[in-house]
Amino acid sequence: MSQPVTPPPQPSGPQPDFGYPAAPVAPTPVRGPGNLVGGALAGFAVAVATGLVYGLITGAIERQFGYAAFGIGFAVAIAAFKVGGRSFWLFVISAPLAVAATFFGQLLAVAMIETKDTPESVTDLFLSHFGLLTDLWSYDQSILRYAFLVLAIVGAWAGASRATE
Repeated sequence: MSQPVTPPPQPSGPQPDFGYPAAPVAPTPVRGPGNLVGGALAGFAVAVATGLVYGLITGAIERQFGYAAFGIGFAVAIAAFKVGGRSFWLFVISAPLAVAATFFGQLLAVAMIETKDTPESVTDLFLSHFGLLTDLWSYDQSILRYAFLVLAIVGAWAGASRATE
């Protein structure tokens, strides 16, 4: 038979090894009113960069893809909200910036495709014959061109929602 074993005595107070006393929790920082101009400038910079990359890729492969338009809107809104803070006006600024960047990318792609077999350069088409470029863009109208512009707005909304969480 076994002998009854009494358990060792337990300490009556909380042990410091187990998190007692509880460490103080730092309060979350209160955000200031935000930097509307800084957010708008950051959104503009990202819009120019992403529109340029979108146009170069789309012109090189001669196809459009919706994820890029969504990504443009998302990136513009994230940049604007991270720099500018929480403001409804940053969405009002970033959504048209995303649409403009997507439109610029589409124009750049059309210019790259149209000047592929000509001696004229893409910059010459942009600077000297911009009306012709917009006519070329509008000649090949499809619902997808406008859907990509709407996807840029949806992406900006998603980026704004994500940045303000």
